[in-house]
Amino acid sequence: MAILFVRLPNHIGDAVMTMPALNLLEAAGFQLYLVGKPFVGQLFEGTNRRFDPIEGNLLDDIKRIRELAATVERPRGLLMPNSLGSALLFKMAGISCTGLATDGRSLLLEHAIPEPPRMHEVERFWYVAYEALKSWGIKPPYSKLTKRINMKLAKRNEAGARNLAEKIHLPSRYAILAPIAKGRHEGKEKYWKHFNELVKPLRDRGIEPVVFPAADEAEVSRLAAPDATIYEPTSLGNFAALCSKAAIVIANDSGVSHIAAAVGAPQVTIVGVTDIDRTSPWNDKNIIVGRKGRWPEVDEVITAIDDCLKANR
Repeated sequence: MAILFVRLPNHIGDAVMTMPALNLLEAAGFQLYLVGKPFVGQLFEGTNRRFDPIEGNLLDDIKRIRELAATVERPRGLLMPNSLGSALLFKMAGISCTGLATDGRSLLLEHAIPEPPRMHEVERFWYVAYEALKSWGIKPPYSKLTKRINMKLAKRNEAGARNLAEKIHLPSRYAILAPIAKGRHEGKEKYWKHFNELVKPLRDRGIEPVVFPAADEAEVSRLAAPDATIYEPTSLGNFAALCSKAAIVIANDSGVSHIAAAVGAPQVTIVGVTDIDRTSPWNDKNIIVGRKGRWPEVDEVITAIDDCLKANR
């Protein structure tokens, strides 16, 4: 089986959205060696694919990836990110790489794939994989992209989530709230500021609102949803498994919303500044409230929660 190095995107949501494309590559007969940020690797533990982290020091990263590539005859790679740096890493590591002709990197690529028209990011990553196969003279094994990601959870994460739920006495019906979204989009904050107003309505419906914050978001999460039950941070893999068992996941358009989509959780995604045509969670159980340029009112979100719960009884 031929080995293919794949440079993953740096952000959790983007990495999740590559999963259908990676499945296509694997179905085409490749053994995937994934390369990306350390925390991203936790999302792929259930696939048994090799994962090698990059730490951010370019020279050190090149050295380690070059040593790995030297174990493979004529190493070939595929770039999911659009950046010049991702192409430079593989090129300097001795990997012939293919990717989109973006960021002035075409000269570094074995095959430069033309940029596609505007589309959802899942479709864009799928396009990269599909066109790469064709450029290598390989017929893609299938052409239909379904509205499901079907993330494979690692057994140890499923067990970890069960053990954690028992330890903290997690109620059987719980809603995972993700009130924080890091960074800004076009200079604007990416998070809705009324998550705490969802706590009582959820409890009135017999569902306990809980938060499992990232390690660096514990304090801001307590400020954003002080009346919710806030637990200690857990691993990304355990968190994904907890999402898979939740009655509902309510999140901003963020990494959490994409993890929920990947495990097929019922979810409500709240947007106000991002473009849902490109970055909405890839899940047919997802209800989106709000739109770019307008955050939703609280009653709109509560209505969406009720609709989602009813549709997923």
